[in-house]
Amino acid sequence: MTSHKRFHLRDLDALRGELDALGIELPIEEDLSILGEQVSIADRRTPNRFVIQPMEGFDSTSDGAPGELSFRRYGRYTTGGSGLIWFEATAVLHEARSNPRQLALHAGNVDAYARLVEAIRRAARAAFGHDLIAVIQLTHSGRYSKPTGVPRPMIAHHSAVLDPKHALGPDYPLVSDEYLDRLQDVYVEAATLAHRAGFDGVDIKACHRYLVSELLASHTREGKYGGSLENRSRFLREVVGKVRDAVPGLFVTTRINVYDAIPYPYGFGVSREDYRVPDLTEPIEVIRQLRRLGIPLVNATIGNPYYNPHYGRPYDRPIVGVDPPDEHPLAGVARLIDVARQIQQAFPDLPVVATGYSWLRHLMPYVAAGVIRSGWAALIGQGRSAFAYPDAARDILTEGRMKPEKACVSCSGCSQIMRDGTMTGCVVRDREIYGEQYKLGRRFAIDRLREQALRCRDCEFPTCTANCPAHVDVPAFIRAFADGRIGEAYDVLRRANVLPEMCACVCPAEVQCEGGCLEQIFSDYALPIRDIQLAVSRLARQAGLTGVRLPPEPTGRRVAVVGAGPAGLACAIRLLEKGHGVTIYEKGDRLGGVPDEIIPGSRYREAREEIEAILAPAKAAGRIEICLGRALGREVSLAQLRRQYDAVFLAIGLAGATSLGSARGVMDALSFLRDAKRGKIAGLSGKVAVLGGGNTAIDAAVCAKELGAEDVFLVYRRSLAEMPAWPDQRKRLLESGCHPMILTQPLGYETDEHGTLTALRIARTKLGEPDASGRRAPHVVPGTESVLAVDLVIEALGQGIPADLRPALADLGLTRHGLVATQPDSQATSLPGVFAGGDLTSGGTTAVQGVAEGMRAAEEIDRLLAPRGALA
Repeated sequence: MTSHKRFHLRDLDALRGELDALGIELPIEEDLSILGEQVSIADRRTPNRFVIQPMEGFDSTSDGAPGELSFRRYGRYTTGGSGLIWFEATAVLHEARSNPRQLALHAGNVDAYARLVEAIRRAARAAFGHDLIAVIQLTHSGRYSKPTGVPRPMIAHHSAVLDPKHALGPDYPLVSDEYLDRLQDVYVEAATLAHRAGFDGVDIKACHRYLVSELLASHTREGKYGGSLENRSRFLREVVGKVRDAVPGLFVTTRINVYDAIPYPYGFGVSREDYRVPDLTEPIEVIRQLRRLGIPLVNATIGNPYYNPHYGRPYDRPIVGVDPPDEHPLAGVARLIDVARQIQQAFPDLPVVATGYSWLRHLMPYVAAGVIRSGWAALIGQGRSAFAYPDAARDILTEGRMKPEKACVSCSGCSQIMRDGTMTGCVVRDREIYGEQYKLGRRFAIDRLREQALRCRDCEFPTCTANCPAHVDVPAFIRAFADGRIGEAYDVLRRANVLPEMCACVCPAEVQCEGGCLEQIFSDYALPIRDIQLAVSRLARQAGLTGVRLPPEPTGRRVAVVGAGPAGLACAIRLLEKGHGVTIYEKGDRLGGVPDEIIPGSRYREAREEIEAILAPAKAAGRIEICLGRALGREVSLAQLRRQYDAVFLAIGLAGATSLGSARGVMDALSFLRDAKRGKIAGLSGKVAVLGGGNTAIDAAVCAKELGAEDVFLVYRRSLAEMPAWPDQRKRLLESGCHPMILTQPLGYETDEHGTLTALRIARTKLGEPDASGRRAPHVVPGTESVLAVDLVIEALGQGIPADLRPALADLGLTRHGLVATQPDSQATSLPGVFAGGDLTSGGTTAVQGVAEGMRAAEEIDRLLAPRGALA
């Protein structure tokens, strides 16, 4: 047998020649009409012989319901002409999910599934005048359970082959017989919901080494679910029987691994002498028992995509880190077809779904027709190929061929994107959506990041650390990550930055840590420090490692923190670590401040998960009190706080906006971004002008464009070089399709008789000598005034302390810029026991700067409280 070879077959003659050279026999039929024949399944009939195989898209909503891309995908399958849609693996429990975005069916979201089923039935009737058959695959991921993104294996037996790959020791617990007993009823409940949603049938998934599949191979397990074939098949048989009895009108079937290709005693359907040789004696007996229970068809497959992917999915290119097998892909195709043949010939009256045709590309229908004509299968499954070519069935049935330029290229991109944790689809044929998903997945793929981490020069006096306002020991956390020590890497981060996940999302790494990386000089590009920090932070959170570490005994001191943005949260977290009690006063309805409320979801979705994980131990211990909807100067005064607490930290954001004037159709950027992020602004139309050149202005401009504005103008009085926005933000602006209007001074607004905005008055500027900011000062060019017709103006001209807050801060010293003044190299204000940080003192810099100031304030407060006791 020759070694692995990529696809280079233009036509049937080339395929026949390759088969002859390999000594492989496959049936080939040029009359494709047989593929359009109907097949009886229970009391239903498929309109043709094509089946969409269950392929996870990992695009559910947060509660496991089908998401927008799920609806799109199944709509494409339906209008693509296949007569049976076999819905992807859908978890029966949260803990049973293999991915945080895997579909999961439960009583709370069954209506969403009903809408999807009705949508595809309606689409089928509209496109072809007939209905289709819809089957949903119910699953428990077992060994591959990863409901939060972190592996949580639930295994049926210990495997000398697979346990080492999951770092499972001999003492790792097995799922108990009692758990499996209860799980049977969970499957019945899920099947009941599936019937309610409108599915014709349910598949009790028993393939690819998920839990039910692993039970079939549990030769070494003790108890009623292991050892003998009767015991090993007990769960599958009993669930099929219970669903049949409990849900009349719903047929039950299974997609079953009939050959694991894993050495005995850890594999099912394998020769005991040579696991590379199938022995279908036991699989055939299991199917015979299921047939007696009334299954109307069976979907036969082989292999384990996590262990030996080429068995079930012959490919041109493997995923990263996997070597191509020493086997021609046609040998893999032939093996899949032959296994289905053996099952079909053992049960001539039971329709068998065959699989494994994707590698054949546009030549697939000729082999498929040959298989059907020879009686080797009754139905033809399309898995990976359906991601790429959802309308293959329609083209075959209406045009008599598949188009090579639409076919799957067996690149393993859909498998790679799944392993990397993003939504799954064809990265080649559906690149507008999944090409970007692939790049995103690869960007944060742990194998790639570790490879990049090895480039770190481990400098003695690292400039990356010097460039970080929090002075994170970058080489230390990079080194720990590269060695696989996630907990240690996170500990390094948290020592200097208690909100590393937030900061990795929103801080300008390109001018901070990565801006100081020497690899920019020696390798043309910096280490992806931001991405590694984000990966470490998320992995640590998912592993439960991020909770604040509380000392056993509290100090009895309490500190008020006003404002729950980066500075306030950082101060609170560090004070908790010191043993002090903390009360947070936040005028909004949740924690997170500007990053959570204002920064668009495309840059930073929300702070909740990181903050809740960190504060959870403090909440459980009663060490922290959170008062939402409580504003300084409204519900509480500074004088009250000073009387009630041992110290006060002020970290209030700058909500006051500078304005050019008022008109209906003019709003400040912070309000616009807040409303947009919370869904209060669902869409825009017409022309929008954004005034300003900072990060907030660019966020507002890009957001307006994404919301549908026809044209967005960013009006800025200086040049692009003077623009204060960060480099990556400027790049976002240019890539977004917005129109930068540099060297343009906004002068005022024109309105109609009702006070509604009609236009923005502008003038050209030229740059003179640098002003106090260090940038060249703009001067209006006389005679250049003009009018820009717009429907909306968003002002991002700067923020300050809002007027209604100023009386509450009247006792504090202020800077010449109107900000709260602090003592040199300190966060202490002019009032004893009162500290301040963040935007209130800096005017607005970066989240990590706020974190650094909050942590520094906490250290100062701790020193103040420890020797001197409570403040007077």
